[in-house]
Amino acid sequence: MDLILETERLILQPFKEEDAIRIRDLANDKVLADIIGLPHPYELKHAKEWISIQPKQMNEGDEYPLKIVCKQLNEIIGTITLRVDKHHNKGELGYWIGKDYWGKGFATEAVKKIIEFGFNLSLNKICASAITRNIASKKVLEKAGLKKEGTLRQNKRLQNTYEDVDVYGLLQNEYKRCKP
Repeated sequence: MDLILETERLILQPFKEEDAIRIRDLANDKVLADIIGLPHPYELKHAKEWISIQPKQMNEGDEYPLKIVCKQLNEIIGTITLRVDKHHNKGELGYWIGKDYWGKGFATEAVKKIIEFGFNLSLNKICASAITRNIASKKVLEKAGLKKEGTLRQNKRLQNTYEDVDVYGLLQNEYKRCKP
């Protein structure tokens, strides 16, 4: 699929097989694994398996996993995915950025772009969730216009600890009202 989404500083596009090494290197971080639930250590086989299923998901319109490429560096700095629930006409977004690129606004920029993409697919709602203690991720979602809808208590098990999860959402009509 030739899906390419572009922002001022980023290009969001499908993965290629050769991206597996870079994803392994970025994802193989204990801090990242602890807050989003990636396997640790994150091995090359994990990245290869994940990338191998993506073309089918995208062709069927079920999931749009995209690499986040920083234009200035010309390298992958993270990933963002929109999972489509066709029955309920909504999308769930998920993302992560490599630790070296945190705090630079890349996640917010990518999230805003994938939200625009999702609403261009005529979705009614886009939602996301973050571990309650992941303050930075929750700020990203809020900056992108999502509203907190609630907290799911002990909803996710990470590293043998049950974590609360905050849930966020944005409706198409809210997005249209706020868009310049």
